[in-house]
Amino acid sequence: MTVKSFTLAGGGKGAAVGTGATGAVTGAADAGAAGAGAGAAGAGFGAGGGLAHAAQASRLKPASFDTGRRANTTCYAPGVSRRARHLAQLLAVLFVALGLPAHAAGPVLHTYFEPDPSEDLALNATTSDGKLPAALETPSGVARAPDPLRAPRNNEPTYGGKSTPGSVDATYRIDRNTSRPDLVSYDDPFIPAVTPFKRLFAYDVVEESLELGVADKGISKLFIGGSVRSGDDQFYADMNVDLVADTPVRIPTVGPGARVLSAHTLPETPFQLQRDGAENWFIRASENKRVRLVLQLAIPREIFGSPFAPDATFVSLARFVPRMPQSIRSAGERVLEKIGVSRAITPAAAVAALVAHFRSFAPSDDRPISSGAALYEELALSKKGVCRHRAYAFIITAQALGLPTRMVRNEAHAWVEVFDARIWHRIDLGGAAERLDTERDPGQPMHAPPSDPFNWPAGSESARDLVERTMSPTGGNRPSGDRPGGDAGVGADGGVTLAPAPSAGPGAMGDAGTSSFDERPASKVEVRLGNGSVKRGEPLAVSGRIESSGDGCKGVRVDFALQHESGKLIPIQSLSAGDDGKYQGAIVVPPHLEVGEYELVVSTPGDARCGAGKGE
Repeated sequence: MTVKSFTLAGGGKGAAVGTGATGAVTGAADAGAAGAGAGAAGAGFGAGGGLAHAAQASRLKPASFDTGRRANTTCYAPGVSRRARHLAQLLAVLFVALGLPAHAAGPVLHTYFEPDPSEDLALNATTSDGKLPAALETPSGVARAPDPLRAPRNNEPTYGGKSTPGSVDATYRIDRNTSRPDLVSYDDPFIPAVTPFKRLFAYDVVEESLELGVADKGISKLFIGGSVRSGDDQFYADMNVDLVADTPVRIPTVGPGARVLSAHTLPETPFQLQRDGAENWFIRASENKRVRLVLQLAIPREIFGSPFAPDATFVSLARFVPRMPQSIRSAGERVLEKIGVSRAITPAAAVAALVAHFRSFAPSDDRPISSGAALYEELALSKKGVCRHRAYAFIITAQALGLPTRMVRNEAHAWVEVFDARIWHRIDLGGAAERLDTERDPGQPMHAPPSDPFNWPAGSESARDLVERTMSPTGGNRPSGDRPGGDAGVGADGGVTLAPAPSAGPGAMGDAGTSSFDERPASKVEVRLGNGSVKRGEPLAVSGRIESSGDGCKGVRVDFALQHESGKLIPIQSLSAGDDGKYQGAIVVPPHLEVGEYELVVSTPGDARCGAGKGE
């Protein structure tokens, strides 16, 4: 029944923890005189008695702040805050009113102050290492800086590692699983959180094989520095990264055109940030090490929502469109003709028409049966599919028309970017999962993008709807027995779909083929693993073949689950077999699993010709 065993190593999902500037103010003693103590947030009393005057407080060094969750130090420009003055005045009144000596209860060693990011902004405060502003004022709200001193943890999601410019996830092939996932896993390392638009994989060219890839694979250095510009959105990034010696490893960003104002690692390690032609980001260092990468980012806010340039022409855009194989271009032109979009209208009007068409897709359990270019045409014209099918069909159609377009995805969602010769526009086509399995700090803001310049057809749902459901009192909680999958996968002729368990429930994979009577010949499931050990959140290369009575099972679903030593079966993902019954791709191990030994269980429900089967 079970096919392969492998070891699940470290890396995984940890709770999001917020920071704040709660103060620990230590008093200073001055025997025989009115001693005074003050911190960055207020005035205290010395052991010798007496009130710390505002004039004295303004000359004292900043104090260390302890949030009760993790230590953080906020450094202020000289000057005393209103909170310090108000506290001093209040204490003076209390001591006079009560007639108590200043030293009656001993020196005041610690006083708690509520976090006040607005004061950090007013005083131009920095984090203790001086590398980041203590807070950012954004259109989404005030964002507090991540703790600059916390070391990386083993129980948190980790980027980099095996994901490189040449790894299996650097190309993308669409699958036939057009049904809607119920629950998907997602990690957001940004503040404000950009859920679910973390930009992790971007593709800008369609290959002869119908796979998506990157036209310009050359790696160039990302500049670090500069300042915030008018019209910018600002973000912090805070993520764990597994560095691989002398190898660029993938990290996420917030969007196209983002700039790095500040970057550092803990522990400190020399590194270089890099990008390819599709603006996939990477980090490169000279040693193998897990680090915590903290960034300050800026990006033009209009990228997240603004009208496409009305003066753009197809002639001016032509040089930004990668070459497309003629057979695929012909398929795209057939789709364009049938949906009534042509170069007779402006690029701006064409983008609006394409967005309206692909936003009108709907998930379907009636899966496509075509392959190759015919599969693209079936998806585009039947309007079946979730986010990845929409984005995949959009990029082929738009590039066939002459619009520079990218497909972008992460573990939970997929969307497109379209270039108007000035900026790339992020465009959501909908089709997200029902819910997200994610964690966030409720004390930090969610990113609030500008208004969507494109209309949503009646009955369609945006990714923002997914976020609202997730952030509702019950929407983001995982019901008993539910397991997160994903939606925007990598790889094979069926691609990794990160789909949820089959509708029969968590036991469906283990129970495949147990019906009392089935006339279909049972399927034989062949499996090969690329590695015997994998970290949580990383891809595991898999390949094999599904056959029945000696013939390959075309297009059947291949389900993958992990079986714990306790016997518990954990469905994770699905692939689709190609025309010859072969499948190849990568499955992503969920980041929330405990480290340990698991058996990989592979099964198929079959189809009209091939019966259900399990790996042997």
